[in-house]
Parts: sequence; C-alpha cells; structure tokens
Amino acid sequence: MYYVAEVINDECSKYNCKQCTLFCPEPNTLMYTDEEHHAYVIQDRCKGCALCVYVCVNLLKRNAIHMIMPEVHAEK
Repeated sequence: MYYVAEVINDECSKYNCKQCTLFCPEPNTLMYTDEEHHAYVIQDRCKGCALCVYVCVNLLKRNAIHMIMPEVHAEK
C-alpha cells in the first residue's frame, strides 16, 4: 500500500481556488464539488505522487491537502 492524497474539506472550502485539480496528472482523480466548494480525491485512482500537496501546501500556502495511508479493508 502507498500514501494517497486527502483533502481537508473545511480548509479547502475557504479558498475556492480549484488549483490542485489543474495539476493532478491522473485524470478523474482530484475533483471539485461546486455545491460544497471543495476538492475531493477518488482514492482508488490516486497514485500518490503528491503533486497536489506541493501545489496547495508549498506554492499556495493553503494547507488543505495532505497524504494519508488509506485503511485496508480485509475481505471476509
């Protein structure tokens, strides 16, 4: 398993910038909801490159995305 991106919804909705979605190299992975005004990650598609974290945290100084280790659900 590897780390994947996770959006901190409350932080993201403060800015309404959508910049992270423009830089994600994996299509249909980092999306934006206009209704709730924040980005979200489809974790099954995320490759863990952390480019969105670099854009949000390092370039824009918004701290609305971080990397997490997703929980593995064992099949019964």
